[in-house]
Amino acid sequence: MALNKSAAAAAGRLFEKRLTNKYYLAIVRGHLSFKMCDIKYPLGSDRTSPDTSHKMLALTEATRTSCGSPRSAETRLLVLESGYYEDNPVTVVVLKPLTGRRHQLRVHCSVIGHTILGDYTYSNRQDTSPHRMFLHATRLVLPLPNELLDIQTIEPFFSDNQFTSKWTPLSKKYNYCEKQDFIKVCDVIDKTCEINECKVFG
Repeated sequence: MALNKSAAAAAGRLFEKRLTNKYYLAIVRGHLSFKMCDIKYPLGSDRTSPDTSHKMLALTEATRTSCGSPRSAETRLLVLESGYYEDNPVTVVVLKPLTGRRHQLRVHCSVIGHTILGDYTYSNRQDTSPHRMFLHATRLVLPLPNELLDIQTIEPFFSDNQFTSKWTPLSKKYNYCEKQDFIKVCDVIDKTCEINECKVFG
């Protein structure tokens, strides 16, 4: 919340120029075979959905005729921990959008075959058992001219009994639940994606 118009304008310019850094925690369906990836599928409107829908679509060979006005989009993903939710394989990840398209994170996770847990829309209305969608804006960094704003929320999933009662851990690659640990994870995902460590989609 900006306290005055000039502050709001300064923050708005940072978003327009892509100078902000945004980090999201998510839990996706399945176990991932890589530890980091860049997802670079352009996104456009889904022409097959109703006119009143805001559903988006990743541009692939299969969706070339149904993806309306696609624009470039890029997301980086880092694997944090794997486990099981209701005995189904899931993975905790951190997502960093490098562009800002509608539903970008949800569509990019879906197009690589790892839909966000509880995402009813992009699972083709199949994912109905979770009590929420497991995507959470966790950290926002705004390099304002006179001050660096680093805003971070508390990790939301493992303090939720409805989730933890159905969670079985398997393998943890990074600690991330405490604020300082999450900052270290952000430092990892901010590094250049090395070819031998990073899979590229799109």
